[in-house]
Amino acid sequence: MKKQTVEERRSEILETTCEVVIERGFAGTRIADVAKRLSVSTSLIHYHYDSKEQLLAEAFSYYARKDLAALDAEIETAPTALAQLDAAIQNYVPEGSDDVEWMLWIDAWGEALRNPLMKKISQELDEQSVALLERVLTAGVASGEFRCANPASSALRLTGLIDGLAIQFAAHNDLLTRDGFIDHVRWLAAAEVGVDVAAFDASHTAPAPSRRPLSLATDFALRQLLNTYCDTVNRLDPLGFVTLWTNDANWDNGRTKPVSGRANIGTAFQRAAKRADWIIHVEPLAVFDIDEDAGEGYGRVTVQERIQFSDGTATFVLGTYHDRYIRNRGGWQFAERRLEITTDQPA
Repeated sequence: MKKQTVEERRSEILETTCEVVIERGFAGTRIADVAKRLSVSTSLIHYHYDSKEQLLAEAFSYYARKDLAALDAEIETAPTALAQLDAAIQNYVPEGSDDVEWMLWIDAWGEALRNPLMKKISQELDEQSVALLERVLTAGVASGEFRCANPASSALRLTGLIDGLAIQFAAHNDLLTRDGFIDHVRWLAAAEVGVDVAAFDASHTAPAPSRRPLSLATDFALRQLLNTYCDTVNRLDPLGFVTLWTNDANWDNGRTKPVSGRANIGTAFQRAAKRADWIIHVEPLAVFDIDEDAGEGYGRVTVQERIQFSDGTATFVLGTYHDRYIRNRGGWQFAERRLEITTDQPA
């Protein structure tokens, strides 16, 4: 039998921990329970995870990130922004009071009150859920389907309603049906984006808004922007790096606190570059949604990155940059880059 890698063993432990938590809850789960289910010693679990608190937090993170990735993929297949919004609503709303995914989320919020590691991860995941919905609303505004003055605030209100009703739905019998739950969320969503609530039912068959195919010149210019970004990162060149951004740009590399403004982005990159011996950063796949007349648009870019740090450690990252671009007199620049990390592990 092929020997398991460390990553395979850790994934197996996290999968099994989730199974035990679903049965027993976070508070009732012991490391001994996980070890017994795996037919291994508790010392093996402790070899990979320092404490029960860390194990529970990382197990929840593992499960929830897979859930969010599946939702992201499902949303991308919807034909219109309204269909994407409804797909998000349908996915976020629990299937029933015994919905396993929601049982984990609700239990995790309670565990976060006692477990600092869980609190940190729970907040990060909640922020990612809001950000995913914000991206859908922002794309709808860009395509002309939605009228929404502040997509970030609207996304927060929508997820807040869903979270609150989900607790009521899970904790009480016959207080709310799933159809009624969806109706409440659709009503608020319609008000937030300026559409008729009846439009949701027809949204999944409606054609996508028409837009001229992206010109070869713009496609080439955007890919050159991505190539130059990779080149300046690989050369650890802060002066070249900073020229790629608009003055009021935002950069979130998924690891450190997001920064705003070209000067602050340059400082943040320079600080990161000083910690590295070398970086290999590539962006092999990019999909653009650009309004050439307006000179702005969005991109979804696959990222692969390996960093060798000055202290001898190394890391390998896979993820997706969610971009916003602006065309200025000098050409296309980044107005925003937000990295959604799929995996970040020692190399």
